[in-house]
Amino acid sequence: MGGSTAKIRPSFLNGMVYIATFLAVMGLLAVLSFHFPQYLTTPRLREVYSEEQVRTLLFSGLMLGSLLAIIGVMFSPMKRLSLLALFTLVVAWLGGGADVPLDGPVRSPDFYISLDWLLLDLLLIATLFINVELFFRLKKNQVILRRDWQVDLAHYVANHLFNGLLVVALFIPAQSLERILGLQSIQTFFSSLYLPLQVLLIMIVTDMAQYWVHRAFHQVPLLWRFHRIHHSVEVMDWLAGSRLHIFDVLVTRSISLVPMVLLGFSPEAINLYLPILALQSVFNHCNLQFEFAALQKIIATPKFHHWHHTSDEGCMDRNFAVSLPVLDLMFGTYYSPPGQWPEQYGCTGPKIHPNYFAHLLAPFKSAKSD
Repeated sequence: MGGSTAKIRPSFLNGMVYIATFLAVMGLLAVLSFHFPQYLTTPRLREVYSEEQVRTLLFSGLMLGSLLAIIGVMFSPMKRLSLLALFTLVVAWLGGGADVPLDGPVRSPDFYISLDWLLLDLLLIATLFINVELFFRLKKNQVILRRDWQVDLAHYVANHLFNGLLVVALFIPAQSLERILGLQSIQTFFSSLYLPLQVLLIMIVTDMAQYWVHRAFHQVPLLWRFHRIHHSVEVMDWLAGSRLHIFDVLVTRSISLVPMVLLGFSPEAINLYLPILALQSVFNHCNLQFEFAALQKIIATPKFHHWHHTSDEGCMDRNFAVSLPVLDLMFGTYYSPPGQWPEQYGCTGPKIHPNYFAHLLAPFKSAKSD
């Protein structure tokens, strides 16, 4: 019987090792967050999730990661990575695992890193969209750990770690402008509207701002030097949208926040809109086969946004809207031919080295290639 038993494919075992490594790193960082919650967690986010739920999630992740790492050590060809994952998990367990005690309420210092936001967001997004892409891939031969995934993960981490501080910092100039203009009566009107209507209006006003900022990043040479980092990605998937220069992030987010603050939308409406925007951004970059033809001109979809990322001749600089394609229809930049997808993605001209720090420095180098 042993001779007839089918062998487990090395690729399957290696996949287990990658999952174990992912869970090991996530678990160790989560344990550190429990040790130093005042510096590694987001005050506003702590009000949303339950400590017990996070502990249960952490314990489950450490247990699953440990099991997969042991299987990897025993059977996978990737012995070194399996041992590294197992060692990291042992450190996490010895560091207290899911039982790290919290001594009283967590104080909120002036400076903190949003490590909890990064871990929870990455776990949710990766679990959801990796599975979606596995079953409904547009590019059938595209693997999960595709070319240059490491640099995009680095962008993801960097742009999420300081997310809380960025939002606070960007709200300050908007709030200062609000006080100067004195728009209390307008703000009272908008904040009293039905919550779903507020979310819809936020989407409209922010998308209008983002449309023109996005278009400027394509058409103003100085701004394009930063935005071309985002367009240097040549393989589209859930992680591709994370490739953004920090200057690009700061400018786009600060300008899109201004109408939300000036018009006085309620915090509840803003807190509903921001996750919708984040999910839609990831979704629009997915390697997903569906066209969603009925929605093409109503809401941005992967096909709509893939055409924005194409390097196909004559099809570039289209589809600038983040959420509402009607803006591109209004201003003559809409392009999404029925039944057709781009052949290739990326930028024309010299390639940018696929390294996070090279991406940070690229806009400041000689303009000969612009």
